[in-house]
Amino acid sequence: MRKLFRPDKKHDLLGPSLSGPIEAAFPSGIKQFYESPDASDVDIVFIHGLDGNREKTWTAKGADEPWPKTLLPLELPSARILTFGYDAYAVKWEKGGSQNRIRDHAWNLLTALASCRESDDTKKRPIIFVCHSLGGLVCKDALIVSKMQSDSHIHDIYERTHAIAFMGTPHHGSELAIWAERLLKSVNVVQKRNTDIVGVLNGKSEVLERIQEEFLATIWGKEEGVSRQIQITCFHEELPTSVKGFNRIVVSKESASLPGSIKIGIHRDHTQMTKFSDQEDPGFKAVCGELRRWATTANPSHVNERRGEFEIALRPKEGMNTFPQVKFVVPYLKNDKFVGRTEILDQLKARLNFSEENHGSQRRVSLFGLGGVGKTQVSLAFIHWVKETNPDVSIIWVHASNLERFQQSFSSIAEKFQIPGHEDPKSNVLVLARQWLEKKDCGKWLMVLDNADDAELFFGKPSPTESHPLDASTNLAQYLPECTHGALLITTRNKQIGVKIASGDGSNVLQVQEMNTSESESLLKSSLANLAANEEEVRTLASRLEQLPLALAQAASFILEYSMSVKEYLELLSESDEALIDLLSQEFETIARDRERSRAVAKTWMISFQQIKEQNPLASELLSMMSFLDRQDITIEILQEYNHLHEDDSRSNVELKRSIGILKNFSLVTEQKNGSLDMHRLVQLVTRSWLDETEANDWFRRKALVCISNLYPFGEFNNREVCRAYLAHALAVLEFHVANEDDEATSRACLLHCVGGYFLLEGLHRQAEEMFREALEIKTNRLGENHSDTLRDMTNLAAAFYGQGRYKEAEKLDIQALEARKLSLGETHPDTLDSISNLAAIFNSQGRYEEAENLYLQVLEAQKLSLGETHPDILRSKGDMKKPKSCISKP
Repeated sequence: MRKLFRPDKKHDLLGPSLSGPIEAAFPSGIKQFYESPDASDVDIVFIHGLDGNREKTWTAKGADEPWPKTLLPLELPSARILTFGYDAYAVKWEKGGSQNRIRDHAWNLLTALASCRESDDTKKRPIIFVCHSLGGLVCKDALIVSKMQSDSHIHDIYERTHAIAFMGTPHHGSELAIWAERLLKSVNVVQKRNTDIVGVLNGKSEVLERIQEEFLATIWGKEEGVSRQIQITCFHEELPTSVKGFNRIVVSKESASLPGSIKIGIHRDHTQMTKFSDQEDPGFKAVCGELRRWATTANPSHVNERRGEFEIALRPKEGMNTFPQVKFVVPYLKNDKFVGRTEILDQLKARLNFSEENHGSQRRVSLFGLGGVGKTQVSLAFIHWVKETNPDVSIIWVHASNLERFQQSFSSIAEKFQIPGHEDPKSNVLVLARQWLEKKDCGKWLMVLDNADDAELFFGKPSPTESHPLDASTNLAQYLPECTHGALLITTRNKQIGVKIASGDGSNVLQVQEMNTSESESLLKSSLANLAANEEEVRTLASRLEQLPLALAQAASFILEYSMSVKEYLELLSESDEALIDLLSQEFETIARDRERSRAVAKTWMISFQQIKEQNPLASELLSMMSFLDRQDITIEILQEYNHLHEDDSRSNVELKRSIGILKNFSLVTEQKNGSLDMHRLVQLVTRSWLDETEANDWFRRKALVCISNLYPFGEFNNREVCRAYLAHALAVLEFHVANEDDEATSRACLLHCVGGYFLLEGLHRQAEEMFREALEIKTNRLGENHSDTLRDMTNLAAAFYGQGRYKEAEKLDIQALEARKLSLGETHPDTLDSISNLAAIFNSQGRYEEAENLYLQVLEAQKLSLGETHPDILRSKGDMKKPKSCISKP
């Protein structure tokens, strides 16, 4: 095992600990690389990553000194350049290896840097951090701690941080985590292992998630009307790293990026992206360019100038007596990759227009649509537009997916606005926040109620009294503030909730639909900016994923993370439905997606399926059954047929209509002008996958088969339109395998028989052959070869052969059917006479006219005796005899 996971010498990702003993004294703390001969005006601090070194991490192969010491001063002579070292080895040979965690290293960074700056009275100097890999997480946690500290020398680090360059920092985890964890398990017990520091690289790490959420809240907040946003650029590796057992991108572009930051690629692997040999190195130019730009804008006078501009924008407008403190309580930055959606954004701007005085009721607008269709992204784009055009409007984001998130959001509101009494544990923070926002002196505000999908949570049960703590039965709708100076924007998968909260006639309930072709292609191109892909491949991928934004973002993330082409991804999609579902189930990182909710398309929809099942079992059943039909033109008659199959006869058409309405409200089906329903193919596939998890797949597949079998008539001229209308559904349910259950086999054979009849009617003899051949096999096995139903499909199969000119095969089957009918029914039975007529037609087509004529005479004489001279069948038989060298239309 040790041999299997030993790194190559070229890429020692987990440090020298695996190749030999390390130096006795680890180079930790702050070291100065360069100090300007004149007074420096900015501190640039370099922080290495996992198993790194404060000097070697930044030293190119063959170089004697690190580039921040030799090259950077030539570009930034007025900066002081520092480097911080810490023991971040995953494995060490000696017993005294560090067991420090991220927070421990963060504290060491803060105290070392603060002491350095205090000693020479430079604590007011702006700071720029340059962080590689794990060092970025240490830096982020340090700033979180710094902001919370009351001691000025520690708090000043946060206050003076001007910018950060993250280089390959795994903000959302690294592929290396799994490899490294295996490695740690394989090393000798005498080695000291730091599993905590490796574990934080895992994308599911609670520490990683905590750092990310708290850091974003730290840098995005507003304090006393002044923006404190830190400038950030994220550099990502473009080449895979190769070590034994591992050959891929260590930190993907998605994981290395923060929302709203500048993203720059470095054409190196993870370990080499920090090592530059000369000033012409493209990587050096990219990093140095950002540092130069920041250093130019980092002096205190410029910072004060920027803050002054912001404060001017927030001054009261003429005629206003006071200007309330404006807050921006939003956990997400603006999405730079957002494209299109012009029409629905224009509708929001018209309905939630803060430039116009509101003397009537409160403005409320609901956005509803399928999970992953982009409701949250549209809302995010809109609130940033409001922020830019209406700086006097506070903007509040409320997570509404469950009671706990709702309470947390309202607690944040109370804290941000410093609402009196919010720190009292006995107070009801929901009531406090609602009452505060309803006060006019609070100022204008816009609240986004995101993911309000649970009807019971908002309306379902009686609420407690305001003097008692909340419980799970709370009616949360009562805590939404109502006033004319505030507005609500609701996002929900459930149109019913949107209508109720918007409290109107439905005119303020807007459906967010899939992107159009142009928008979806633009989104893919934006997400795959550094990847070469031709127009046709992008267009095909957008179409295959049905222009659904979350699916497109998920595909782009997968393509980039695994360094594949669009063509290769399309090949994966085409392998099978199972492969498509597997791809749609992959978790990934995206901007403005609640971390507590799944980001995978499939899992997002499955949450909706479960909510529907709990809210209305019949709606869930209809959705499940429809997933096995063709996705288009699902008629009300099919759903009624399913309802009639149910053992509980009490389920009325009213309940059926209500259940269909729920599916429409969740945008899982759409109603056409003729009243039929359509489903997304992706929704169908995910529904089947969900049924697989609950082992209900076969049950609903059989019900779909039985419904269509009951409705589909045998193909004849007078029901041709009905056959045509149900054909796609019939073929869909017939695609699935035959089980051994008698009822399913019977329904399948019946449907095959009827569809085969329609194909015969349309002259599609080869397709008819396929239907009748399988029907005959089922009936022979179940009923025996001489059963009347078996013989009927035997003659039908002969007719299909006859239509293809395969007369010998048709003759053989018709003779077999004729002999069996003579024995069981007698020679003059109508079915027997039909077999004789069919055989006569076959002889006629082969030029065996005499044999054909004899058989026609036999049929004619038998019919005269039983039916009389004037019966229509007698006349038809006479007509057949007058057709020499031809055949009747149907044997």
